[in-house]
Amino acid sequence: MDRRAELLEKLRSEDKEEVREAVESLAEFLDGEVIKALVDTAISRKSKSILEAVRATLMSAEGNGEVICKEVVRFFEHPEPKLRQTAIDILSHHGDTCLEVVEEKLLKSEDYNMRKFALDILSQIRSEKALELIISALKDENPNVSLTALEYLRNFSSMRDRVVEAIVGFLPSVKDVFGLTTLASTIIYGNIKDGRLIEPLREKLNTLKDPMEKHWVYKVLLFLGDKDVLGEALENARKVRMEEDLKKDIEIFGVPGED
Repeated sequence: MDRRAELLEKLRSEDKEEVREAVESLAEFLDGEVIKALVDTAISRKSKSILEAVRATLMSAEGNGEVICKEVVRFFEHPEPKLRQTAIDILSHHGDTCLEVVEEKLLKSEDYNMRKFALDILSQIRSEKALELIISALKDENPNVSLTALEYLRNFSSMRDRVVEAIVGFLPSVKDVFGLTTLASTIIYGNIKDGRLIEPLREKLNTLKDPMEKHWVYKVLLFLGDKDVLGEALENARKVRMEEDLKKDIEIFGVPGED
């Protein structure tokens, strides 16, 4: 029996340590059959140490990336969080090679949880193609998905023009406090400080009546350096007892006082 066949046979061992060692040694034989066997082993054994060995072995691979992507996505068929997190780690590690699988098997799934897992992966890949898929998810009818996509735009701040365009296009869809807080955190924590956002945000402000909803838009405008709204922002903050919070923001953002 050759070395490869011997290691595959050891995957059936009752000794977890022997299985783990076999998984690690199979790193030099990562053809389609071996990759499938490793994924099957991780699913069936339900062992943290074996799963970690499979994760490390498949992330170390320099070839057969497409095969790895197609096999690893099967982890999402199982409810165990550790399997799904391992899949996220491996798929994101292999980057654009996995985008087709992520799009077809997860982003187009009828299960919104799968679509959210796709976004978790795409946000870590951070390529131009990944960004375009995240932007496409802004149109998702489920707000859990669309707002997650909005939140993850912060990871692509280096692609400023496309991100700003996406945010401006999504603004009319933001309809409640949760959406507005997500919008604020995306822009502020993503450090997307771009003057092209000011006018669309002012227009959005004019459509709002709830002072708490307005508060989050004012917060973003002040972050962007729009000192013209400073007075009305403070007045609005008093209505919702958020004046001290806004004053701290003003200090942090370095917004100049009113003339």
